[in-house]
Amino acid sequence: MFKHKKKLVLVFCMIALFFFSGCSSKGENVDKVVSLFANRLFYDTQVDDYKEMFSDSQLYNKRAQEVEEDLQNNFATVFEPISGTLSKSEREDISISLIDKIRDKASYSYTIDETTKNTIKVTYHIKGFDYAHLVGMTMSNLIKNEDKIEPGSVGAKHIVTSAYYDALEKSSSVDKAVDVSAYFKQDNNKKWLVDKTKSKETDIQNLLFAFMTGKKYDDDYEKKMLEEINQITTQDSTK
Repeated sequence: MFKHKKKLVLVFCMIALFFFSGCSSKGENVDKVVSLFANRLFYDTQVDDYKEMFSDSQLYNKRAQEVEEDLQNNFATVFEPISGTLSKSEREDISISLIDKIRDKASYSYTIDETTKNTIKVTYHIKGFDYAHLVGMTMSNLIKNEDKIEPGSVGAKHIVTSAYYDALEKSSSVDKAVDVSAYFKQDNNKKWLVDKTKSKETDIQNLLFAFMTGKKYDDDYEKKMLEEINQITTQDSTK
């Protein structure tokens, strides 16, 4: 009898071990998918792992390039009336320094909402870079030197870029994280990809926007930018 019970206990333990091992493996796989996607998207790391596990690496490259160009154009639109036309290399230097700072300051965490055999729903909690405040600090630095600026001159370009790099050094992330949902699914080859049919928020560009600006929507970002500008002009008018 004792030996029989011992065998039953052993079999039960083996079944339990198998069951929990299976659960752990699935959980680890889900976490790997979710974190790998974010690390590739936000920090440009784990490139080879991403190609092995995901099937939409080309889409990532296209979207990331679009956002980078948007940042360059945004900066140029705001400051070129003062600095004059920035060269391609100057724009690239500004863009590279900005992206490096964003990756240093911004961060994310996530919550797994739903999982099935072939799908994952996740909410990324993104504490993004405060890009509007960077622009605001740059403008504030320029106002301090407005008597020295002759728009379009070589000196003006130097003052603008110096104002920017000084502001960049003091920049930070936003205080409050924003939540952006994402859905992933497996294709017929058992590779993962973003399921954009589920939600507009799943689009890569929206995730990058939150990471790079600290805001979820364009309207929120524009509102923050106007607040920065109004604060600067108000301070200047009281002097």
